[in-house]
Amino acid sequence: MEVAEQDRMDYVHFMRGKFSPPGMICEDLSIRQDFFKPEKVFLVDEKKWGTEERDKLYQGLGKYGIGKWREISEALLPKWDDQALRVKASRLMGSQSLARYVGWKGNKDAVDAEQAKNRKLGEELGCWKAGVLVENDNGDVAKALDAVYKR
Repeated sequence: MEVAEQDRMDYVHFMRGKFSPPGMICEDLSIRQDFFKPEKVFLVDEKKWGTEERDKLYQGLGKYGIGKWREISEALLPKWDDQALRVKASRLMGSQSLARYVGWKGNKDAVDAEQAKNRKLGEELGCWKAGVLVENDNGDVAKALDAVYKR
């Protein structure tokens, strides 16, 4: 081993010895790989979002409306919390912000129509990101919606 490389390794070992947590370093200052393995493995009931859950969310949006996440969860999708349902509905509606939809109710066809409108507007404005309409710094989405709804 060259002198420069030996100096570098000595420095690495010094730093490992000085800053590594207890139990991470072997006597020869190499790293104990088993230190990074978890002591216990926690099994989590895996929640999967599929067609059945999506259909129930459509049903909940028709019956309860946007913003009624707790009601939808309790009645139709008990495995899913309010935040998860809001995110899923945002994707279905094609709008990052659901504020303008609070209280809006619609079946699958109405939701799909809103998603198509949002997609068209987002693509025209360059504000269609990752499958949802997002606001930009210039407020172009709000301006366009104000013009459409003549607010």
